[in-house]
Formats: sequence, C-alpha cells, structure tokens
Amino acid sequence: MYKNNKKSLKNFLNSEYDTNDEFFSKRTVNGLLRSLLEPIAANNAKSLIITRFKNTNGIEGIIKRLEYCSNVNMYSFLDFDIISKDDLIETEFLIITSHRYNAVLIWDYSDSNDKSETKLCIRVNSKDVNEVFEIVKDRLKINLDEEFYSYRPERRENALLNDAIYNVLKMLNENIKENDFNSKEQEALINKLQTQNSLDEINANIRYCCHEIKNQLGVLDIYAKILEKKFGEDNNIGLIRKSISLIRLQLDDLRANDNLNFEEKDLKEVIKSSIQVFERILPERNNKIKFVDCAKGKVIVFIDEERFFAILNNIVKNADESTQNDEIEIRIEADEKYAKIFIKNHGEKIDEQIQTKLFTEGFSTKKNGWGLGLNICKKYLAAQLGSISLVKSDDNETEFLVTIPLSQKAVS
Repeated sequence: MYKNNKKSLKNFLNSEYDTNDEFFSKRTVNGLLRSLLEPIAANNAKSLIITRFKNTNGIEGIIKRLEYCSNVNMYSFLDFDIISKDDLIETEFLIITSHRYNAVLIWDYSDSNDKSETKLCIRVNSKDVNEVFEIVKDRLKINLDEEFYSYRPERRENALLNDAIYNVLKMLNENIKENDFNSKEQEALINKLQTQNSLDEINANIRYCCHEIKNQLGVLDIYAKILEKKFGEDNNIGLIRKSISLIRLQLDDLRANDNLNFEEKDLKEVIKSSIQVFERILPERNNKIKFVDCAKGKVIVFIDEERFFAILNNIVKNADESTQNDEIEIRIEADEKYAKIFIKNHGEKIDEQIQTKLFTEGFSTKKNGWGLGLNICKKYLAAQLGSISLVKSDDNETEFLVTIPLSQKAVS
C-alpha cells in the first residue's frame, strides 16, 4: 500500500485494515467522514486537518463549511504545492488533531471489484494517529510538527472504543446496503411493470391492426378472384395476389414467429419473379432495375420463397426511396458453397454513424419508420442460414450483399 515506511505502517494496518475482509459502501464512508468533521465545523474548533480525497462527491458541503472556519487549518494531500512526493497509490485518508479529539481514517477503493466499496481503518484518540502523521509528514514540503503536536487531548489505548465504532459501522453499513438493494429492486420492478404494460398495450394494438388489415386483404383477394374470372389469367392480377400474400406473411410475423416453409428453389428464378413486382413500382421515381447474372447454370438454394421475396423487396424498396433517375442493379454470383446477391444503387451516401446502426431493431432514418425492415431481413436470413451486410456506401454508390448457402444437393 505504501512504498516507504512500510514496516511501521504495516504494524498499524495489520490489525484491522489489511487482514479484515469487511467492505464498506461509499455512503458509509461519507457518513463517517461527515460525523468526524461535523463537530469541528459546527464549533469552529481549533484543529489541523490533513486530507487525501480523490473524490469528494457527497461531502462537498462539509468541506466548504470547513474552509470558512477561521480556526481550522486544512491541507489537501493532492495539492502538489505542499507535497514533495505522492507514493500512496490509491489510498485516501483523513487525519484530524484538535483539542477535542484526534482521529485517523484510511480507505482504498482499489481493492473493490466495482470501485464502490472499500476496507476501512479508523482510530480515535489513539497514538496510532501520530504514527500515520509521521509517515505523511515526510512527504510534505511544509513542517506541521508544531501545529500537529500542540493539541494534546488525553491519549489512551482506546481498543474498546475503536472496536465499538467499528461494530456500529458494520451494522450501519449492512442497513445502508440493504436499503440500497431494496431501492434498486423496487426501481427495477417499477420499470419492469411499466415496460410490460407498454408492451402489452403495443401488442394489443398490433393484434387489432393485424386483424383489421387482414379483413381488408380478404376483400382485395375476393376482388382479385373476380377479376381473374372476368379477364382470365393475367400477370398483373398474379402480382396483386402475390403482394397480398406477402402482406399477410409480414402481418403474421408481427404477431408470432411462424415456422419457415423451406423448399429447394432456383435463386435466379426467385429474383426474376421479384423483379416483375419491382418494375411496377420503380417508375414512380423514374428508376429502373437491372439483373446481372454472373453465376453459371442454376443456383439451387433451400429457402422460404415468400420470406426471401420479402427480404429482396425491403432492400430494393429502400434503394428506390433513396435515389431517383437511377438504375438499381441486382447481381447474382455463386461459389462452391454460397450464392451471393449484390444490390446496388447510386443514391445518396449513408452516413458512417448510421451505417453501424442499420440492422439494429428500432432504428430508422425515416420520420415515420418503425425501424423493423433491415432488422427483420437480418432475422429472416439468419433463420435460413444466410446473412446481410453493407458492402460499401460512398459518394458514387451504395451496395448491400445477401449471402445464402447453396442446397446440399447443388453442392454435392
């Protein structure tokens, strides 16, 4: 603990400080500091006080009062104008000597895992106070011997007194810790209840909205069938029914995590089918879509086609909304194990701070966005052993990469 005068200090500390396993909270330490300093501040008692406080949170008031006491001389061991060397590591202390009493308190938070508890050594009206002062004064630029030793309260071996103080501190400390624990538990319970109530309300609203939207989708589905009967099979009607199916799927995902419906599919055909839907949307912003096939032959993957379409739909929709008069490119590549889909546009650069949050649930750059889109894409792909990432975003282009494993049949 101390590099110099270690032997003499060791004799002092071994009895209660180094060998004691009791840890005291910061609130206990601050309460004890105020108890030792309050009688001096209240009576402006003639005294000398030497401190080493690394943190004065909680005791600023009593220190300020002491500074205005005309009979109190107080020195801080952190003031390098009065100390010649500081080799006390993390140790803090308070030394008081006055006509009323003398006392020393030593503590050190460096042994605590969370830096909020410490071991304590306290002596009141004991010759041990002199022993600590002898160690401290060797590090001072000023001589305080005369002032320190001019106070001569009755000096006795006060083992019983110090034991009594220590036992009272232990009881107080246990009460403080218990109160702190109960307060934290109560606060956590209140927060949990508030959060649960909010979640229950949100879920109830989601269920209600899903129900109402599904009712309207049912009506659209009926009209799609009527149109199909009247005009026969039509590509546009097929796209309407596919969109209705996709909306139903996403509504279900808001309510529950349904099982995936895996099938072996040619990824090229899935992309081409999706592009037919995108081509109806993109002209609104004068955008076009381009498919680039860099993979030889069929690219067979084991996926849930509807959810995979939802992934592509979300990414292309984001690309469309962030640019205009542009050509959005979907490029497919494949190696021995994975199919890779690159989706690129030439719109505005995504800010670097935003890039790190893109796939975080609840994050959205849109004013009325829910922050679900890319996060849901990430979850859908993870369930299909795939992944999504941002390849780059600069002043020229922004490109996302979707990776999905090839079917084992295709690999073999």
